[in-house]
Amino acid sequence: MSLRSGLVLASVVAIALSVALLSTFVVRTTRATLIDQLDQQLVETLANYPRLVLLCGRYEGFDERISEGLQPLEISVGDFVCNGGEVPAMIILETVMRLIPGLLGDDASAREDSFSRAGQLEFPQYTRPREYRGMQVPDVLLSGDHQEIARWRHTMSDRRTRERRPQS
Repeated sequence: MSLRSGLVLASVVAIALSVALLSTFVVRTTRATLIDQLDQQLVETLANYPRLVLLCGRYEGFDERISEGLQPLEISVGDFVCNGGEVPAMIILETVMRLIPGLLGDDASAREDSFSRAGQLEFPQYTRPREYRGMQVPDVLLSGDHQEIARWRHTMSDRRTRERRPQS
C-alpha cells in the first residue's frame, strides 16, 4: 500500500499555506543516494532550515507523483526497511532538535557528541559512584583541572575512534 498522491499533495499544500515561513519538505526513503544518507553533516544542514515538514510513508512509501510535485529532500536513515516512516522521522527529529540553541541547556553538549568532530566518536562517560565493582573513574576527571580534562577527552575520543572505526 502506498500513500495516494491527491490526498498527500492536498494536505501538504494546506500545511504550506498555513505557515508563514517557507517549509522544506522531507520524506524518508529507502532509495536515497549516499549523499542523502542521514549523518551528522546532513543533520547540521537540516538544523539550519527555518521549518521542516516530515512526511511519513507507510509500507510501500509514496506515490511517485508526491516526489515529482513537492520535490522534497529524500533522506535515508539506513539500509533497512520499516513498516512506516514514523520511527525514521523520529530519528531525524531527535538528531536535528539537539542542535537547536538552548534545547540541551548547554550548547557545548551537542558540539562534543560523537560525530560532531569530523567523524570522531565521543570520549567515555562516567557517573557516580567513583568506584563500582573495582572499576574506577579516571583520576583526571576528578582533578578539577579543566584543561587537563579537555586534553583527556580529546585523547580518548581519538583512541576510541581508532579502535572502533579503523577505516575512518
